[in-house]
Amino acid sequence: MSDSTYQIDNADRRLIGALRRGGRLSNSDLARSLGMARGTVQSRLHRLVDTGVITGWGPDLDPRTSDLAVTAFTTLTIAQGAHDRVVAALEATPEVMEVHVITGAGDLLCRLAARSNDHLHDVIQAIVATEGVLRSSSQLALHTPLRRTLADLVGR
Repeated sequence: MSDSTYQIDNADRRLIGALRRGGRLSNSDLARSLGMARGTVQSRLHRLVDTGVITGWGPDLDPRTSDLAVTAFTTLTIAQGAHDRVVAALEATPEVMEVHVITGAGDLLCRLAARSNDHLHDVIQAIVATEGVLRSSSQLALHTPLRRTLADLVGR
């Protein structure tokens, strides 16, 4: 759980940037590249993890190299009072990568990953069959010329 009171400072930004450029570096190598003491790097990393700023260490994957190369965005309109039930169903659907509560047309914006267009169709059909989902609208990503993470922006 993230500590919303924690404020990332410039040293944290430099450390996050170094992790994005070389996530497999040791604390000693990170310290040397940043001109910091190894203990400082270690304590900052612990604090960033403990406060929920850093939420994971897994590798980023290029979807084109996996069997889930189809990306789509689906906007859902849901019934009043159905938010928790619909989000729980989306969370139980492995192909749902992200869910955002949005303004404007629709209530939820979902990023989906699928093996093929047919698989995407099946995923969307399962989602719209969820009790409380009233309507959906989907857009297929044809190409992704730019991909960033929040860590890329913060670590600049």
